[in-house]
Amino acid sequence: MFGLRQFKRSYLFTVYYRKNDFGFERYGLFVTKQNGGAVTRNKIKRQVRMMIDGVSDYTKSLDLIVVVSKKYDVNQYNENANELTQLLSTIRSKNEQ
Repeated sequence: MFGLRQFKRSYLFTVYYRKNDFGFERYGLFVTKQNGGAVTRNKIKRQVRMMIDGVSDYTKSLDLIVVVSKKYDVNQYNENANELTQLLSTIRSKNEQ
């Protein structure tokens, strides 16, 4: 998917990643219609963007695409943020090696 072969998956998110030549991180966000109507999907996108802004490390050279699972619960922001934070830190630590 998306031409990226490396990915990490958790209960709520799948993150596809690869190194880039730009010297900073770039993010993409993917929310399907299975997550709900347009209002719900936009709320999910706003929440995930806030999560990414809180943990982004623009010194890494990575392309990241975050795919949100249909199991995502809009009302559990803190738990969702912790899961995404752990997933992104795992990816970053793996790419430092």
